[in-house]
Amino acid sequence: MPHSEFLGCLLIKCLRLLLQTRKLPDELFLRASYRTFLRREPDELGSNHYLQALRSQRVKRWKVVNSIIRSPEFRQGNILEALHRARVMVVSTCLPPAQVVVDLGGAANGRPEGALLFMGYPHRPAQITIVDLPPSQRFNWTADPEPSQDFVTPAGVRVRYLYGSMADLSLISDTSVDLVWCGESIEHVTEEEADAVCRQAYRVLRPGGYFCLDTPNASLTRLQSPEAFIHPEHKKEYHVAELRAKLEAAGLQVLEAKGVCPMPKSLQAGVFEDEELMRNITLSEVPEQGYLFYLKAVRPVRKTRPAASSGEVRMNTLSSPEGWPKTAKYWSRKPRLIG
Repeated sequence: MPHSEFLGCLLIKCLRLLLQTRKLPDELFLRASYRTFLRREPDELGSNHYLQALRSQRVKRWKVVNSIIRSPEFRQGNILEALHRARVMVVSTCLPPAQVVVDLGGAANGRPEGALLFMGYPHRPAQITIVDLPPSQRFNWTADPEPSQDFVTPAGVRVRYLYGSMADLSLISDTSVDLVWCGESIEHVTEEEADAVCRQAYRVLRPGGYFCLDTPNASLTRLQSPEAFIHPEHKKEYHVAELRAKLEAAGLQVLEAKGVCPMPKSLQAGVFEDEELMRNITLSEVPEQGYLFYLKAVRPVRKTRPAASSGEVRMNTLSSPEGWPKTAKYWSRKPRLIG
């Protein structure tokens, strides 16, 4: 969504709220404002602050709404919304079709079909295996686990869950998978585990199969948060070249790279501007400029030589080192001089 369209939608939402609550008491107006823009109930401190200002007539209701949508909480929520929209673009336009998919870290609270299908993967695989931690060990986990670890969606896709580390794919057979997808997950394991993930992805992929992933770009997350990772569970935030090198070291070939929510001005100025991120809900051909970056790698198809004919076998016996034990003595004799 372009930034101008986002602002237009926000303005309409503000006007609709003010019209719908104009005859309601201040308490209900404030509750509706919090639910609309912050998606929660008012906290005691915020409620007291705004209600006192409204009752003393020091501020009008539109100023309360303006204050809420300018708050860091609202802006952070819209950054996450912007990133979600951009990642939906990645899933719906960049991921290749596949029959057998492995989704690393792909559980989604309240969505048993998993994040890949929920985010609009446009193809219909026969099977998706979601490798993730058990529900009780996930960050922000809910009390509701997946209803089943193996079921078929109404669209006919078999979904099965393997609970454990995404660095351990030992239950998945060699060369049995068309696509391994790792959506914002590689940053949640150590570098050593990430190396194992890349090796395991290579092992389970069929020749010609794809390993695709997206992850935060350290070039921008260090501007956003110089002293710490942007998420408490992150173990490593990568620069593009670092992750590309890991994929290539595992034998994979990187075919495509994109920036997700490009932020060239922030990079150039050396100052993180969240407005730029929310303006640029799009994909870029320059991965180094994206707040996230996306890589698409393939397990190369090894070319094999066709079987030799019987005539070639005989010639090889004479001309190759393997044939020397039987023939080298004859061919190595010096010619006799005649006369």
